[in-house]
Amino acid sequence: MRGLIIFGVAVAAILIIEEATQGSVLGQGPSACRAIGGKPAIGRCVTPACYWQGDCGQWANPTQWLDRLKPGDPISKVVFWLGDPLQRDGEYFSWSCGKPNSHTFRAVIRDERLVMLEPCKPE
Repeated sequence: MRGLIIFGVAVAAILIIEEATQGSVLGQGPSACRAIGGKPAIGRCVTPACYWQGDCGQWANPTQWLDRLKPGDPISKVVFWLGDPLQRDGEYFSWSCGKPNSHTFRAVIRDERLVMLEPCKPE
């Protein structure tokens, strides 16, 4: 019986670690992905751990997530919601305003914290 409990705890620990880092076992469906705090992407679930893993990816329309951010948020949260920036120039990080828009918007990040988001320019 004790061996079965240890096995169950080990399986649970493996699933928790996998979901926190990859989200590819339980987080396959969009609702399951959102339930674990992730964002569904094609074929995977992007979790908040993506910043530290360096694999948040780039989103076609990152502006849809701007309402989730506020000044003072850590850079890991900014990159999780907006994806990997297209460009970084000092404290300025740039993302696409979305297809077919050719403009970009910027975030100012100082000391690993969001200072300001500059909106997309109207077409």
